[in-house]
Amino acid sequence: MSERSVVESIRSFRAEVDPVPFAVGSLVTFAFLAYTVADTDGAAAAIDAAFVRFGQGLAWLYLGSVLALVLAAGYLLVGKYGRVRLGDGDPEYGTLSYVAMFFSAGLSAGIVFFGPVEALLHYQTVPPLFAGEVAAESSAAAVPAVAYTVFHYGISAWGGYLAIGLPVAYFAYRHDAPFRVSTALYPLLGPDGLDGVVARTVDTLAVVATIGGIATGLGFIATQLLTGVTYRTGVSFGDAETVAVIVGITLLFTLSLVAGVSRGIRRLSVFNVGVMALLFGVALVAGPTTDVLNVGVAALGTYATSFFEMSLFTGSGVENGPGWTAAWTVFYWSWWIAWAPFVGLFLARISRGRTIRSVVGTAFGTMTAVSALWFTVIGGTSIRLQDSGAVDVLGAVGEFGDGVSGYVIFGAFPGGELWQLLFLVLVTTFFVTSADSSTLAVGMLTTGGSREPSGANRVFWGVLQGAIASVLVVVGGATALRSSVIVTGAPFAVVCLVAMGGFLRWLSRAEDPAPAAESAQSSESARSPTAGVAEDD
Repeated sequence: MSERSVVESIRSFRAEVDPVPFAVGSLVTFAFLAYTVADTDGAAAAIDAAFVRFGQGLAWLYLGSVLALVLAAGYLLVGKYGRVRLGDGDPEYGTLSYVAMFFSAGLSAGIVFFGPVEALLHYQTVPPLFAGEVAAESSAAAVPAVAYTVFHYGISAWGGYLAIGLPVAYFAYRHDAPFRVSTALYPLLGPDGLDGVVARTVDTLAVVATIGGIATGLGFIATQLLTGVTYRTGVSFGDAETVAVIVGITLLFTLSLVAGVSRGIRRLSVFNVGVMALLFGVALVAGPTTDVLNVGVAALGTYATSFFEMSLFTGSGVENGPGWTAAWTVFYWSWWIAWAPFVGLFLARISRGRTIRSVVGTAFGTMTAVSALWFTVIGGTSIRLQDSGAVDVLGAVGEFGDGVSGYVIFGAFPGGELWQLLFLVLVTTFFVTSADSSTLAVGMLTTGGSREPSGANRVFWGVLQGAIASVLVVVGGATALRSSVIVTGAPFAVVCLVAMGGFLRWLSRAEDPAPAAESAQSSESARSPTAGVAEDD
């Protein structure tokens, strides 16, 4: 980039900034970083306390909200409003590119980190809901273990995203509303209220929630990346090295995000899906295929029959139940909700010209199918390798951390070094695409809804997100990442519910005029003396 381009980008950055969300989001970020650096132990203690207060105390809010959002989105999928189109013209992106970006923005950070290890951890410690039925580390424990991973990455993961993405796309493309999270509240606020106090507050909270949610995802992937390097080379990382590496990766993704959606995010997203498909095929063919598929089918059955019970299981009255639910289901639901502002905006950004049914169907159908296949094969393989004694995956996890499991699994197959290297590449590129889409969304949030924030804006927020991820990893690792997102996601559970409720009400009034018209026509016909008399040709 030339010096002139840099100067122009900075000028554009200064001109486009929306002062309130930008200032508050920046101040909260810098304040957190300063507090953590000044009192690392105090920050760690505060994060632990927040986990108990929010994770266990507000379990009912997270679980109830996500289930309600799923039911509402399901209604849009099968109901008459599914035909409503989000803007005029043909879709901007082809199906493959659309699905790849949809997937990379919504699930990448978690599915790559937890895919090889979550089911294994549930196999080691059976979820309380099923603890009375199967013994830990037994072959029978594989089914509920895989079922819970599919549950955490199934249709429920998309409820919050759709609650923001659908109304923003609808009102932005059909009513020329700004590309901001507060646009999701258009039915409640009206066009004039989008610049009011409530809208500004929502957009500001969206910045804070997004930064917390993205920092969590980047922290997990960065941890997995560093763990892979340590596992393969024996090189360990101290706090300073950890920060340096994450900042270095952050600089890498700035190259892609400045390139823009079509050239940067789209191409990397397609690349990610391709590498994932290759690794999936390797695990399916080289692993214990028959056992894994048998477990997978049984797990899908458990997911289907126990969906509502798992959705509303707070753990109350069950030994270790509240703590387990907070550490897993509540953590995931709060993570998805914290991601709702940025993923929702990103989905709205790429969904112009598509119908509501197409967007919800992609989320509930395609995305859930991909997640189920990945967790069934990768997670099931991890369990079967451990259960058969072929590979001590749990031993490696105990020594290196959760992020090592993928390298251990792929290293056990023929040509293991190549597959390990590809997995390392996948982790890195998923880090890039997650950071790309998130900085694009934060740029939209802090520029009053600009659909193409300046490069300087994206770089600014990208570096800050990398810094927060570094700090959280250094302060408390996975525990700090879980706790931080539970806190930042809380306010948006309410925002998502209000947004989805308002959107459904709007659709019932604006997109369904037929009943009223038919009723008026029927009344007129009843009063007409020629009612019921056929007209001649």
